[in-house]
Amino acid sequence: MAGLVCFAAGTIGIFLPILPTVPLYLLAGICLANGLDRLSAWFESTSFYAQHVASIKAGEGMTMRAKVTSFITICALLGLGFYMMRRTPAKWILVAVVVFHAWLFFVHLPTREA
Repeated sequence: MAGLVCFAAGTIGIFLPILPTVPLYLLAGICLANGLDRLSAWFESTSFYAQHVASIKAGEGMTMRAKVTSFITICALLGLGFYMMRRTPAKWILVAVVVFHAWLFFVHLPTREA
């Protein structure tokens, strides 16, 4: 319950500068990660989990198609943020995140057969 309250307050904090969004979201994540065993059990029983997450968690890796699809989605979303930012050093943080994801998907995570 506290996690949901922190999440709601953090979401309101997006529009009201008085509320600190990031700390509330972090607190919500901690509360929700520790307190929702039933939600976790439900998520692990879904077909999405079975198709996309279970093999990674088991150490088997991802298919090349899943890696490419995920990487393209991440690049598109971060590219939109990069395009919308003014000239700022923070743009290069997004570039570093894309490079990290490229390393993560194509070097670190094992590739399994489809």
